[in-house]
Amino acid sequence: MHTHPKNWQSIFGRIVLLMLVCTIFPQSITAQVENLSKLPDLTRDINKAKEYKPIVMPDDYPEELTSFFDKSISSRSFIVVDVETGRILAQRGANIPYPIASTTKILTAYLTYRAIEDGKLKLTSEIEAPSDLTQALSDNPELTSTPLIAGEKYSVDDLLHALIMKSGNDAASLLMREIYGSESSATQAMIDQLHKWGIVDFDLYTTSGVPNEFIPEGWRMPGSIDSNENAMSTQDLALMTQHVITEFPQLIEISSVKDYTFQQGGNYEQLIHTPNPFLPGQSLEREGINGLKAGLTDGAGDSFVATGKENGREIIAISMGNFIQEDGSFSSSYDQLTLILDALAEHPDLYKNEKLPVNHKPSPEEIKATEDETQTSEESDSLEDEQRETSLENHRDNPITNFFKNLFDNFR
Repeated sequence: MHTHPKNWQSIFGRIVLLMLVCTIFPQSITAQVENLSKLPDLTRDINKAKEYKPIVMPDDYPEELTSFFDKSISSRSFIVVDVETGRILAQRGANIPYPIASTTKILTAYLTYRAIEDGKLKLTSEIEAPSDLTQALSDNPELTSTPLIAGEKYSVDDLLHALIMKSGNDAASLLMREIYGSESSATQAMIDQLHKWGIVDFDLYTTSGVPNEFIPEGWRMPGSIDSNENAMSTQDLALMTQHVITEFPQLIEISSVKDYTFQQGGNYEQLIHTPNPFLPGQSLEREGINGLKAGLTDGAGDSFVATGKENGREIIAISMGNFIQEDGSFSSSYDQLTLILDALAEHPDLYKNEKLPVNHKPSPEEIKATEDETQTSEESDSLEDEQRETSLENHRDNPITNFFKNLFDNFR
């Protein structure tokens, strides 16, 4: 059998072409194969699928603190932040989002104060409680409520006290509905505010922190389901709290009050007593602690966000996820924070350690500034590339490039 010479030329050309492709693009082909293995497994639970790298404390972090926290602290997650420096003094799983329950109301209070600042409300403004809200939240014995009475009017000041001191879910929804028109619109406003602070890894479905199953379907965020619940990391919750009390310190005035007369002189006057055991005269009185908010759901466990001073330093301390243990024992978030803060008190200069991780998230403005700087650098690099390209144009018509051009022409 004879083979036509031109067929040999064609075969040789194809072999050369294959060799060139494999030489030029091996990394691209390998990358495509690797990408196949990185496709998301949609059958897995999203929260389980996402892995979080642990926050690493410096090598010179006190070993006795690490050992004590490991042995004596049962909180699922906790954090203590020095407000001035932003340095994290102690933590466990602080960057992992967990249900936050009624600590959500810290953000609810922020948006209320901002509405007052913007002239949309006054502390003396009165808001009437609608029946659909009282039926869903005030009349449900499974939920903490003020409670509000349908048709009654309440001042914004009273509602803020009920929000923080009684953890009134009805007070939260009534305030947010008055400002934003609906539960879902208010929830979206809360989401937008968190994004402005650079906080992005969270779940938010309700303005009060109650699990989605407890609010009417017509109030819910689009696409949300019964099992959805607000979630955030203690790291982000601390950052959020810092923004709130820095901008509106009057919130601390409410959280540091031991007793408040709600709707004084009204039809349903009631005396509200603080749930914060750290305040003066309370069961776990701790000098310097002045706030702030507790939270409790089946998913969140018992949680508390504490604010105030320790060793003369402004701090935010959070204990989240405290549950009844298998042996029936239970240590509350208040007990856990007492242990944590007592241990840190033995190291009053810890905040000076510049190697401690800092609790900071870049805001959109900071991100844009960085992007603008990067773009300027890229434009400079692009100009240099264009200049090199112009230089290369003069070298493209040469024997080597002409050889390959003629070779590829034989494949046509």
